[in-house]
Amino acid sequence: MKMNLLRLTILLLSVIAFSNDAFAQPLRAQTYDQMLEVAEEAAENGDYYNAREWFEKAYDESRDKNLVPLIGMLSYKLRDLEKAEKTYKKLWSSRSSEGKYIDERYMYAVIQKENGKYEESIANFKQFLTESDNEALKANAQFQLDGIMELNKLEQNLDIAVRFIDTDVNTASGESAPQEFRDGSLYYSSFNRRSTIELGGEDDEDYHSKIYVAQKSDEGFTDPEPLGEQINRRGFHNSNMSFSQDGRVMYFTRSQLTGSELNMSKIFVSYRKDEDWSPAVELVGINGDYLAQHPCAGELYGDDVIFFVSDMEGGYGGKDIYYSRENGDGTFSSPTNLGEAINTAGDEVTPYYRDGELFFSTNGVPNIGGFDIYKTAWDGSNWSKPTNLGFNFNTSYDDLYYTLNYDGKGGYIVSNRPDDGKKKLKSVTCCDDIYSFTIREVVIDLLATIVDEDKQPLDGATLKLSNLTQVISPDTKTIPGNNEYQFMLDSDNNYKLLINKEGYYPDSISFNTAGIIDDFTVKRTITLKPIPKEPEIVEDEYETITTNQPIRLNNIYYDLDDTKILPDAEKDLSVLYDLLIKYPDMVIELSSHTDSQGTSNYNEDLSQRRAESARNWLLNKGIVADRIVPKGYGEQQIINRCVNGVRCPDDEHRINRRTEFKIISGPQTIEIKKTVIKGGQG
Repeated sequence: MKMNLLRLTILLLSVIAFSNDAFAQPLRAQTYDQMLEVAEEAAENGDYYNAREWFEKAYDESRDKNLVPLIGMLSYKLRDLEKAEKTYKKLWSSRSSEGKYIDERYMYAVIQKENGKYEESIANFKQFLTESDNEALKANAQFQLDGIMELNKLEQNLDIAVRFIDTDVNTASGESAPQEFRDGSLYYSSFNRRSTIELGGEDDEDYHSKIYVAQKSDEGFTDPEPLGEQINRRGFHNSNMSFSQDGRVMYFTRSQLTGSELNMSKIFVSYRKDEDWSPAVELVGINGDYLAQHPCAGELYGDDVIFFVSDMEGGYGGKDIYYSRENGDGTFSSPTNLGEAINTAGDEVTPYYRDGELFFSTNGVPNIGGFDIYKTAWDGSNWSKPTNLGFNFNTSYDDLYYTLNYDGKGGYIVSNRPDDGKKKLKSVTCCDDIYSFTIREVVIDLLATIVDEDKQPLDGATLKLSNLTQVISPDTKTIPGNNEYQFMLDSDNNYKLLINKEGYYPDSISFNTAGIIDDFTVKRTITLKPIPKEPEIVEDEYETITTNQPIRLNNIYYDLDDTKILPDAEKDLSVLYDLLIKYPDMVIELSSHTDSQGTSNYNEDLSQRRAESARNWLLNKGIVADRIVPKGYGEQQIINRCVNGVRCPDDEHRINRRTEFKIISGPQTIEIKKTVIKGGQG
């Protein structure tokens, strides 16, 4: 099945901001139709950032919900997954959307999946499958659901520690193709940018990706240096390098783009001479009238071969992995497809060969999100069925470019997964970064079991493990249909685990691994308590209020010893504002009350300041000052048991920290809307 997902090649899309006079015109000079025209032109040119910006301006002008999917899809193409999800959510923000935007729910579910929100994604995929008549999209939705169902089958990889390389290697603009050289130095490709590129500006001539090398040091890596122009040819994106086993040959890709589309990509070769690389030449026998990229030196049938990726005709769809034999004279045989055991109707990319095993990334089989890394083994005549490398290597995001160090005890991957150490360009998931991984000699893990108050398994919670000793990103997991979670731990570290599940109060536990030096499992069972269900709203009614009848504003409460208007209070103040507008001759007393904590004099002063705080909110909205009389009653009118001398929790004291109003002049009666709910009135 052909997957309509983002094809990742070189991430120029993530760093270019086109400078075009048409796009630069001020908003006031544009009509609504002109906004759409500029947005559509930008999208056609592959300038997705400007296209999104102009579609957003058009939406702000018109509030036309038909623009929302366009904005959401552009955000998805830019891998701004958080914004893409929020944008699609707008489609169903009102009852008028019921029964509409059925097929758009598919993309909403895909984006939720890639954001790791598996429970929400499952619900939306199922709703889409129930409501949609689009058979092609329904097949894709089932494909995506099948990937989520694989979560419980994946390897936990608790012996694998993955860490973001927080050095000058990773920049805001994205890195790819990490490969360790035989001397321990790290080769990789990067735009090496800290900000966006303005085409048409000073960066116009030299914005392309280059191959860099960084030497290892005790602190990590030295400042990276680009290879010379014999490798990094100007006007081309240079990337995806691979070394022969003896380190004497380097293969890499030179590419060009039109807009955001890759229109040329060929494989080049360079030879090691006197601690430097020879001028690169095009590899003979592999390149053709198609894209050739991601070369990888390997072995097959006892011959030296190059594995590579191509979209040439005759494949299984998307991009496939091919190989070509070395002829012995520096040329290679005609490419051969690796076959349907590996290649799919989706994309197979970033192959890496080591000792009879081939690692690659694909989106053409049911995955846990985006591209996942897989492994297949060669038995001398056939490739084994590819297996997902499992957690830590793979996430709900895109995971690519698996390579091993020379000693095989660690290596590198590339991912756009969020990390606290990332340098954000446009969004936290826009750009790929390099992560290292090591294989632990001692495995310390946490086994967390989530249950309800009846000690029954509680599936689908979200767990977030934070290391309080090291400055590393939290590890977050959600596994549908599972109530047991495993996390890897480091010895002599302090941890905090947060547990959340919809419909339940969150909980947390803290623990440490002090003194643990051998394999050990920390076992914890966490019981979550259900949140009482909100009363069911039945209907709205109107009540007649008379002069001097105090009306409590239910949402206006204050924190202890504070006069600050809390966010929920603005709802009731807005209702009161509407009443003052509806009855222009009405004058009210706005009274504030405290709890019994503190002295009487202090509480009277505090309540007066609170009443004036609520009054000022209304005055700032334009209500005339002499229509509101602020009055602080302190603790004179306690309405529950929490009088002086009675110990009460703060939730009960807070009920007394309230605001009320009553009509003292103007209309004798007014109508006020109230909501009738099951179990009482509000």
